[in-house]
Amino acid sequence: MSVQEELLDPGAPVATGASATPGRLTGRLGPIAIVFMVVAAAAPLTILVSAPTNMLNGNGAGMAAIYFIAPMLLMLFAPGFAAMTRYVPKAGAFYSYVTAGFGRDVGVGAGFVAIAGYLVFQSFVYTLMAMTITDTLAGFFGDDAPRLPWFVWVFVMIAIVGVLGVSNIDVNAKVLSVVLIVEVLTIIVMNVAVIVRGGTPSEGVSLFAGLTPDVLFSAPLAISLLIGFSVGLGFEATAIFRDEARDPERTIPRAIYITLGSAAVFYSFAVWGFVQGWGTHGVMRALRADPALQFSIVYETGARYVGPVFSQIMQVVALTSMFACVLAYHNIAARYLHSMGHSVLPQRLTAVHPKSGAPFIASVATSAVGVVAILLWMLSGLEPATFIGWEVAVGTLAILMVFVLTSAAIFVYFRRNPAKRGNAWVSTVSPVLAFVVLGSIMLTAMFNFGSLSGAVDSPALNIVLELVPVAMFAAGVVAAKIAKRRSPERYAGLVHHE
Repeated sequence: MSVQEELLDPGAPVATGASATPGRLTGRLGPIAIVFMVVAAAAPLTILVSAPTNMLNGNGAGMAAIYFIAPMLLMLFAPGFAAMTRYVPKAGAFYSYVTAGFGRDVGVGAGFVAIAGYLVFQSFVYTLMAMTITDTLAGFFGDDAPRLPWFVWVFVMIAIVGVLGVSNIDVNAKVLSVVLIVEVLTIIVMNVAVIVRGGTPSEGVSLFAGLTPDVLFSAPLAISLLIGFSVGLGFEATAIFRDEARDPERTIPRAIYITLGSAAVFYSFAVWGFVQGWGTHGVMRALRADPALQFSIVYETGARYVGPVFSQIMQVVALTSMFACVLAYHNIAARYLHSMGHSVLPQRLTAVHPKSGAPFIASVATSAVGVVAILLWMLSGLEPATFIGWEVAVGTLAILMVFVLTSAAIFVYFRRNPAKRGNAWVSTVSPVLAFVVLGSIMLTAMFNFGSLSGAVDSPALNIVLELVPVAMFAAGVVAAKIAKRRSPERYAGLVHHE
């Protein structure tokens, strides 16, 4: 079956029973389509363009290895998570699985944290994209470039994403797949050109130079892993699209492993190839000599090894990469809202568009949150570069918290359901190791929060930002208790219809 057939197979069965329940989403996405949608959220070219900044904050050229190791560590989480997609046939992902392990109150708390994380990431990418549009236009047209405030571009992007968000999920899959393929080809062209031309005269091309102890451990490994963890974030969204997948019990687990495996291989290759264009040690000398170079060095690599026109193409593709990323985050957040509308959030969020089959009220709500967030940042008077760092830090911590909580919930679920345990690796060892490893990364994030937020000299601010996910969890628990008191039938009776 071709990639295009895999993305949209007219003859494929829809998720079992999905169409039988009002307010349930339906679809016929295959594993490749879901992988494209999830990997698009990680935005390969955006990851590569941001790699020099991560190299300065992490272990330099050793980040190529970190980008392989981090998704592999998430493989510890994958077996139990994949099993839960079979035993808990609901589309709420983290929310549903934490509910299965710890009960609805805690599950709703986890769901609120996950929603907050993705909405914060959405706001971050909107702002980053707006700034990039302004810089790209200035680079292309100079003094003749349109001089619009950054927030104008944000509202334009929110409108475009909003239209796609209420469209059929298959349309979204096609858009994201095209963008992702172009991104991947762009990176491959640059890296192949670097390899063919032999890298730098002084260092050449080396497979293992970035693995030597002086490079790999040039910064605390925990900090580097924390940074590298970003390339695997979002893979849990594979389960978010459960109701829109064909044969979900097979499709979702496949998508989980394909997503993590492809992320590990491709992201490490992308950064490794870029590094070879400057040399393992040369790239860090260049970045330290001129820190501002971190924002343009990838484009300069394309210009040096392929040509100036290719460098300009890369800048345009980087914008489409960010667009794919924000569209993916939008879709994930909307489906969380839709799923939770069946129990504790307003039931109106479960509405499904009669023509497109999209969760259109939840999608509109997601767009509205994006507008409100940008309006608040505008009124604050803060420069985008300031609050972007805050958003990245809060979003990363929020998703890490839910990963850790879900690991514990998976372990508890199988303890309470011994008949489903089966393989000890899946039901016990994997979730325990995931809890320990991801919990350690989360604690690293908390103890080094200033490095993530960029507010190293503001401990009080960092404490406030760190408390945001905690506050969202508490709000979710309170919302669940209120929903239970107001409508116990809805709270308890819709357990099987999420």
